[in-house]
Amino acid sequence: MGKLSRNLRICGDCGIAYTSVSFTKYIDQCPICKSRRYEAVPIRTKDD
Repeated sequence: MGKLSRNLRICGDCGIAYTSVSFTKYIDQCPICKSRRYEAVPIRTKDD
């Protein structure tokens, strides 16, 4: 997944996961409920 996986977020209000980067722009809010509250998704690697 590379760089895209580092931009995953979980919405703090509705709980869906979304990416903060699309092909055309940077997204700073939830695409569904428009909340700006989010948590970064912890990424696990093979070494963990």
